Amino acid sequence: MKKLFTTLSFLALTLITFGQQRINGSFEFQTDPEKKYSIYIPSDYDGSPNKLMLGLHPLNPGTWDAEAWCDTLIAFAEANQLLLVCPDGGTDGAVDDPIDIAFTTTLLDSMETWYSIDTSKVYAMGFSWGARTTYTYGLSNITRLKGFIPIGAAVTGTSQVTNIIQNASGRPFYLVHGNNDNPNTRFFPIKEALEDNDALVNSLLMSGVGHTINFPNRNLILNTAFHWIDSVHCASLTTTTVIDPAFAKTSFSIAPNPVQPGQEILIRINDLSENGLFDFVLFDQSGKQVKRWNRNLQLASSELSLSSGKENLRIGVYYLRLEKDGRLAGSKQLVVVE
Repeated sequence: MKKLFTTLSFLALTLITFGQQRINGSFEFQTDPEKKYSIYIPSDYDGSPNKLMLGLHPLNPGTWDAEAWCDTLIAFAEANQLLLVCPDGGTDGAVDDPIDIAFTTTLLDSMETWYSIDTSKVYAMGFSWGARTTYTYGLSNITRLKGFIPIGAAVTGTSQVTNIIQNASGRPFYLVHGNNDNPNTRFFPIKEALEDNDALVNSLLMSGVGHTINFPNRNLILNTAFHWIDSVHCASLTTTTVIDPAFAKTSFSIAPNPVQPGQEILIRINDLSENGLFDFVLFDQSGKQVKRWNRNLQLASSELSLSSGKENLRIGVYYLRLEKDGRLAGSKQLVVVE
C-alpha cells in the first residue's frame, strides 16, 4: 500500500503541468483490496492552489460508479476549472456506507497531498443518493466542506439530518430538484430546515422534471449553482466576525425572509445584555456595505419594523449584522426576491 501511495503521489506531481487529465485509480482500503476513485484535472491547473469539488454518485451500481459520475461532471468541472474527485461506492453502489465515509475522508486527505488545493474552497455535490450523502457527509464535515449542491436528493423529509442540521448555519446550499420528484418529501422539508438553522439557501425547483440528472440545461444550471455557492461562501468569509462574548446570548430573527424589495420586515432581538444605541449594518454578497442605520434598544427583547428599501436593495443575498460600539452582537442572512 505504501508503494501504491508513492506511485500515485509521483503521478500527481508529474501531472501538475499537464491539465485536462482523467485518472481512474484505486488502492487497498480497510476490507476492500481495490477501493476505486476517479479524478478530473482541469485544463488551467498549473500547481497553484485550486478549488476542489467532491462528486458523489447515485445509488445504482448497474449504471453509476465513480468513473461514470466523473464523466457526467467533466464539462461542468472544466467550465469552472475545478479539480474533481469522485469516490466509488463499491458493489452496493452506496457512497455512505461506513467504509465509504472513511474512504471519502482519506481520499480528500490524499488530494491535498497529490495536488495543490485551496482548502478554503472545497465543495461537495451529488445526485439522488449522492445528494443525500452530500447532506449527511457534508453536515458532518462542515469545517472542511464550504458549500453544497444537492441535486434530486433522495431524502425522506429531514430524518437523515436530524442530529446534524444545526451545522448548516452560515454555509451555502444550492438545491436543484424536479417538481415531479416528490418535492413535498425530498425538497421542501429539508430546504425549510436549512433556512430555520440559518444556512444560506438558494434553490431551483424545475417544472416538469422528475428524478433525473439529464434535465434541460443541466450544465448551465450547475454552473449557476456553483457560482452562487462560491460567491456566497467568499462573501460570508469577508463579513464574518467573532461575536463579542458580552453578547453571547443575544439572538435576532427577521420575518419575512425572503423579503420583496420595499416590503416591511420585522426584526426581533432577544436577550440583549446591554441597552443603548445599536447599529444595523447590511452587506451584499461581495462584502460591500450597502446600508447602515441605528436604533436605541432599551429592552432585553425588542421588536422593530424596517423597510427593505426598494430604492437600495436589489434581488440577492445580504448579511445583516447587529453591532454596538463596533462589537458584533449577531448576524443574519437576508434574502431579497422578486
